[in-house]
Amino acid sequence: MAICGNLLLSSSIAFLAFAIWFNSNDFKPMEYHFPPPPPLTGPLALNKPKILEKILENEVIGPESIVVEKNIIYTCTMDGNCLKIIDGKIVKKIPMTKNEGCEALTRKSIAYCGRPLGIRRRNEKQFIVADAVLGILAIDFEKDDFDFIDNDTIVFTDASTRYGYTDFLLSFLEHGGDGRIIKFKISTGETQVLVDGLDFPNGVQMHTDKQSFLFCESATAKIYRFYFAGPKKGRLEIFLDNLPGFPDNIRISSSGTSFYVAMFSHRNAENPDLFQRLGDWLMTRKVLGMLFRIFPSTVVELLFNRGYGIAVEIDLDGKIIRSFHDPQGNIINDISQLADDGGEFIYLASFNNKYIGRMTKN
Repeated sequence: MAICGNLLLSSSIAFLAFAIWFNSNDFKPMEYHFPPPPPLTGPLALNKPKILEKILENEVIGPESIVVEKNIIYTCTMDGNCLKIIDGKIVKKIPMTKNEGCEALTRKSIAYCGRPLGIRRRNEKQFIVADAVLGILAIDFEKDDFDFIDNDTIVFTDASTRYGYTDFLLSFLEHGGDGRIIKFKISTGETQVLVDGLDFPNGVQMHTDKQSFLFCESATAKIYRFYFAGPKKGRLEIFLDNLPGFPDNIRISSSGTSFYVAMFSHRNAENPDLFQRLGDWLMTRKVLGMLFRIFPSTVVELLFNRGYGIAVEIDLDGKIIRSFHDPQGNIINDISQLADDGGEFIYLASFNNKYIGRMTKN
């Protein structure tokens, strides 16, 4: 009898604690709706690359962004290292901090080791690295050091003003429009919000017109175009709507005639993922938000279809011209960026995988 009483008391306390958290928590999901995903026909028809393989398997982890220059790849990884790779071999590794324990890959280690999310070539010697914790950095692979850059203007995405890198999914579930596009003048520290009210913006790519840039809105499966100069200055337009997956980064091809869009999850018309179906299930999403803090990986697996890999190539006007498929998701899986080498291959970056993917263009 005493055991039953203790169980009842414990259950009551747990329920009371949950009720207090549920009603007091500032996590407030907003309603959203998705149109049916586009059919996999035409340029979206099944197209599996002739060669689809992994390189550097178990030698890298979470290479979220890459710069590819012929046979050389530059990337930064989840454990806070930036790498120079030549012909598939790591020839240089530069830690972003001098802290120890970065290989632990925990919330705590990320807080003091950093989490690089984007890398771009700045000039002949330097690369710019955008880190979720450390900010904007510059790296010289020949001098083996990092430094804060002190000039130039950078445009970057702020995916969420409410949630940090490790709590990214809460921004998806809340759908509260707390993402922004920011222009940052490094030399003066001056910032300007160019676009706000976004649901997890991701990836910025300058358009060839030099008057606008593109960015993905991951949580809505859209790509936007913002004009910062010219007759349309200040205008925001939808560049491509209703993508066949949830996009991450967008990058221009080496030819300059198209853009590659990486998608971390496929939107299946026949079997929509749970995230798309929970648009007006606000209380359910609030519970999932609580569970995400306890079981993050489980909730991510529950919400998204990650078994089918897909990426697309679009032209300069926002029309899909080609797609790349991996029906089993063996390699095109959790991808965050595509970059081609100017020749036969396209390389696949990932925020999570322990390899860099490589596939033929045709």
